[in-house]
Amino acid sequence: MTGGLSRRARRRARAIFDTLLPTACVGCGRGVPPDAAPLCGPCAARLPRLPRPRCGRCAEPLGRLPRGAPFRRCGTCEEWPAALEAAESPFAFLGGAAAVVRALKYGRWTSLAPAMAREMAPPARALLDRVGSDRGRVAVVPVPLAPSRLRERGFNQAELLAAPLAERLGARLVPILARGPGGRRQAALGRRARRANIAGRFVARRPPPDRLAHALLVDDVLTTGATALSCAVALVEAGFERVALITFARTPRPLVEV
Repeated sequence: MTGGLSRRARRRARAIFDTLLPTACVGCGRGVPPDAAPLCGPCAARLPRLPRPRCGRCAEPLGRLPRGAPFRRCGTCEEWPAALEAAESPFAFLGGAAAVVRALKYGRWTSLAPAMAREMAPPARALLDRVGSDRGRVAVVPVPLAPSRLRERGFNQAELLAAPLAERLGARLVPILARGPGGRRQAALGRRARRANIAGRFVARRPPPDRLAHALLVDDVLTTGATALSCAVALVEAGFERVALITFARTPRPLVEV
């Protein structure tokens, strides 16, 4: 009990401390207007975009292809189950984009979420068009946190991103997924261990709402895809016809030039 109270007290103290700090850019530390997101224009412009060409299914950068070479997939997503049709991200999880994600998730700069969702909206629209989703049938579904992590953090960063993104897309926010307890932290595990750690841990609490047969999963970062794949399987098992994933950033594998 004491430990729980201590965590709540620390969260409350951090929230109060954040409100007393002058608003500053999380990238360079320069001041920004009090009503603006804590990311200045120059730092936002320097966020590392995912390079092209990219895999048409998972957006993995493919490296430099010879002129006239036929389009190809990365190979990594070939082992993905069919439940997750495609994924997209505007940024690489490097430099300023990684700093923004960490500021939201660990620094508690929740005011970053609307600005991040604004950057995610154009690739999300393109992604839905690419997989043939009818915009009127799309449910925007945030990836849930483990219950213990939600209690510790006090918010789910995926849901903070999903709400303004749904509004921009004219879609409905449907937080339908639940995540069971147990397992280790994904960040501490390798690619194969992540799959085993997260398999079967997600469940859809109800069938798709009326007429919303397509799901757009939302998360902050795509690393190995293990979490998204498990979520997609749960959504398809619940009755969704197709699932795609949008994240603010993705961790690119080392580029191989051919």
